[in-house]
Amino acid sequence: MKKRRVIRGKGLIISILAALVALLALSPVSGVGVKPAMAASNPAWTTVPPAGAAPQVASQRTWTDSNSAYGVGVVIQEMRIQSPPRLDVTVSYPDVLNYIPYMRYAVNDGRASAQADEVLVCLSGLHAANGGFDYYAKQLVSKSLKDKGKHVEVWALDRRVNNIEDLTGLNEAERLGQEAAENQDPSLLVKAADTIDGYYYKGWEVNGRTFQGFYTDDGAPWLSEFGLRVCMDDIYTLITTVFPVQSDRQKKVFVAGDSLGAVMSADFACWDFDGNAATTADIGYNNVAGIAGLDALVTPNAVPIGQDVLSVVSNFLPSAFKSIINTTSLSTYSASLKAMRSGTLDVLLPTSLLGYVPTTYLGVEANAMAADAMPDAESDFYKRIASLQTDPRSDVILRLACSKDLRQFLSKEVWQKKVRWTNEALFGIVFDNNFNPIVMNESADGFLTGGPLAEKSFPAYGDLDRILPSFIWNPMSGFLAYDKLYIPTSTTALYSWVNSDEIDSDATARKYTSSSDEVSDLHDVAKCCYEGPTNIAEWYYTTRLFADILIANTSGAQQYGLNLLHANDLSKVPTFLRLNTEGETIGYAKMNGMNTNGITMPGQHLDVLMADADRDSVSKAITAMYHPICDWMVTTSGNVSPTPTPTPTPTPTPGSLTLTKISPTSVRPSFFTRSVTATLTGTGFASGATVKLVRGSTTINGTSVSVSSSTTIKCTFSVYGKTKGAYDVIVTSGGNTVTLAGAFTIN
Repeated sequence: MKKRRVIRGKGLIISILAALVALLALSPVSGVGVKPAMAASNPAWTTVPPAGAAPQVASQRTWTDSNSAYGVGVVIQEMRIQSPPRLDVTVSYPDVLNYIPYMRYAVNDGRASAQADEVLVCLSGLHAANGGFDYYAKQLVSKSLKDKGKHVEVWALDRRVNNIEDLTGLNEAERLGQEAAENQDPSLLVKAADTIDGYYYKGWEVNGRTFQGFYTDDGAPWLSEFGLRVCMDDIYTLITTVFPVQSDRQKKVFVAGDSLGAVMSADFACWDFDGNAATTADIGYNNVAGIAGLDALVTPNAVPIGQDVLSVVSNFLPSAFKSIINTTSLSTYSASLKAMRSGTLDVLLPTSLLGYVPTTYLGVEANAMAADAMPDAESDFYKRIASLQTDPRSDVILRLACSKDLRQFLSKEVWQKKVRWTNEALFGIVFDNNFNPIVMNESADGFLTGGPLAEKSFPAYGDLDRILPSFIWNPMSGFLAYDKLYIPTSTTALYSWVNSDEIDSDATARKYTSSSDEVSDLHDVAKCCYEGPTNIAEWYYTTRLFADILIANTSGAQQYGLNLLHANDLSKVPTFLRLNTEGETIGYAKMNGMNTNGITMPGQHLDVLMADADRDSVSKAITAMYHPICDWMVTTSGNVSPTPTPTPTPTPTPGSLTLTKISPTSVRPSFFTRSVTATLTGTGFASGATVKLVRGSTTINGTSVSVSSSTTIKCTFSVYGKTKGAYDVIVTSGGNTVTLAGAFTIN
């Protein structure tokens, strides 16, 4: 009995860690109310970021849309803007961090960026890099020109920390892999694998460079200074450097985020770049035409889990996680920041415990290259690469992804290393939703064939969305797979891959799925992982960035340079949302009462970026994504901060404005009680009235305000995670304001 308890305890920890990764990928938690701090005095926090040097092209390639109906040529440029980061404290750091990196995708007709009709600046999510936008960007540029007649550019912005990744060996291997594919020469693919092996593990010199090792917490203490404000500055510097005239930015520039990147998009829109809320020209929403969320919600407070829940969860986690998750107030944030700077708290986010480490990403890229170059050849990856001096933490994520049950996971057996795969099959199970249980890394891109399969029960059974009631499933949907999960059971059969458009013609695959359920092409996913000078993964995601995101919307965070001063003004900027029907966020959207009609497309979390545009009848990539977002940018252009429409004069009502009652008078928020609908009674209420709850520095604005008569108002308050205590109820109507002091209590 004791042994079973130990196994269950370990399993609980693993499940919580996996869930935590999903939660980190979504967005931050609402900050608790504290007394406002003194105004920040650091010049980096109270002055608008300067424009950078002129963008420089580091490398360039071209792509032509292979769909005969399009044939649009796209130029893809690796860009750099020299602009030293404005840090809180003076530290020595590698020179490459003085540059803002981004990939520019544009119609290949010689136009400068300033001549574009619209520009979409794209921000990556947790542990993700700008390579994840490669397919999306090329398709959007092509479809916008051919179908809409618009010159749209996409700038896939990387965080500066991506600059310290040494991709020399991988880029040389990519060149060799492309030669192998062109010549169907397996020996070149072997040479590509040997190049990765030699450069990263054996001290080989490649193209005049020798690998200096992976960065570690001890070896990169300066990473403690690269957080959210640096990222916000980089967006501002990028768009003001290319578009120095504000009216051009308001007309042409849009910021989109995938996953956690959508939260950062919302943060940017609400950011006050000079730290002075009274001056408005520098606010993010006054420098863009709109923001977009791609399988994510665009709000600084999108995670539907409160800090009280996280505090309980943290008790099950290793100390490295616990310190970060308990960053729920400015005092704990300050302690975490000091710990990072002193070296007692990791500067790299401890998701590394789950295998989110550079050696894992090397393996993903190597597999992607092999799958794309010689898909049907039997993989020798685990003979050539996996036997190297690999970080043992990489095996954790392999076991998490490919263990039949908890007992197999705890045995530390890495099942992938025992199974025979084709190159395509080994890469296929990395992301496909029927094999990989990590929701933030899922796409629907085919199925295995060639050998027997068994259903997995670890880390959880699939199809729970069909069994559990929505009020239970929706909160869990961001970290539990929608579909059944499978695992190969033979070590002698050679497993191969059936691509998304071939499912119905394969006897094995069609038992488990159908072509209509698979929306991305495996090779498009593979190219996003390795093609070009960047990649899909962020090797060195900083703890500082996550801690900043967690606390940025807390009153008083401005003293740390976190100038998220306009979170309540997010509605001033137009937004575009697209959620996958089995993605990471749609359950939370439904849980919070959002109407998702018209804003969804098929697939999993990654499919929002990689859905096959050539199979639009299934994927809806064109009709639900590329056309709508282009139309939205065109119609929204220039509509930020428009001249206000005169407010109609309220219909006169007898009597003066009074407020006599609110019902209910109190609420006890919980995980499932996140908002409350209240009825206010008084006189003089008119159309256009606003309602809010105020307690000290905390304000809760009423939403869905309905004036049913001159004596009755109904509205909804979002109360979860808000400061407990008595609140004043304030109604403004017809230019007058009335207060009912202490009339509503959050218990």
